[in-house]
Amino acid sequence: MEKKTKKRLIIGLIIAVVLSILIYLLRGVFAFIFFFMAMESSSKDDLVENYEFNKTAIHELKTTYDSIVPDGFKIYIEFKDQNSIDLWVYEKTDSADKKLTCLFQQWDINPYNYIMEPMTKYDSSKYAPKTKDLDLVKEKLNWTENTFVEIKKILDNANCISIENGEPTEIGFARSGMGKYFYHIFQDPIPENEIKNWNDSCSYIYYDSKIVLGYAGGAIGAQCFPDPD
Repeated sequence: MEKKTKKRLIIGLIIAVVLSILIYLLRGVFAFIFFFMAMESSSKDDLVENYEFNKTAIHELKTTYDSIVPDGFKIYIEFKDQNSIDLWVYEKTDSADKKLTCLFQQWDINPYNYIMEPMTKYDSSKYAPKTKDLDLVKEKLNWTENTFVEIKKILDNANCISIENGEPTEIGFARSGMGKYFYHIFQDPIPENEIKNWNDSCSYIYYDSKIVLGYAGGAIGAQCFPDPD
C-alpha cells in the first residue's frame, strides 16, 4: 500500500472517529436541552398571584392539614400527579428536646398501590429511615387511602403541590426547572427582630406579618430567587 493511500485512510479513520464522538456529544446536549425545556416553569409573580387569588384556600390548607397530622409527627407530602407522591414522615422520639427521627422517606410512590422495595445495606444503617412499610406508617398515623385523597383535594383547592406541617408550615406552590417556589405560613406574626432573617432576597422574601415567599434551588440552576424584584 502506498504511503499516501495509507495516510489518507488513517486521516479518514480519525475524522470518522471524531465525527462519531461529536454526534454522540451533540445527542447528549440536545437531550439535556429537551429535558429542561420539558420541565415545569414558574415565577415569583405567579407565586404572588396565586396567593392573592387563593389566599383563603391556602390558609384553610394549613389548618386542615394540621388537623390531619397527629401530634408528635412532621410530614412532608408532594403530589407529582394524581397517583404519585413523595412522602417523608418524621416522628418525635424525645419530647424534652423535640428530637425528630425519620420514620419513612420514599420518592415517587403510589399510596394506593404501594409496593415495598427490597431492603438494602443502607436500610440497616443508623442514618436510614426506620421502615419502608407504608401500611405500618398509615397505622401509626391513623391514615387511610381516603386521607391521601383528602390531602390532594385541599392542595388542589389552593393550587399547590406540597405541604409540610410545622412552624412555619411550608406549602409548595410549583416546581420551576429543578427549583421550587413555596410559601412559609406562620401561625403568629413574625417578631420584628426576626424579619431580617426571613427577608434575605435569596431563599426568602418577606411578604406580610405571617407570610414569607420562598424559593429552593435544585442540583443545578439558580439557588436563590431567579426573580427577586
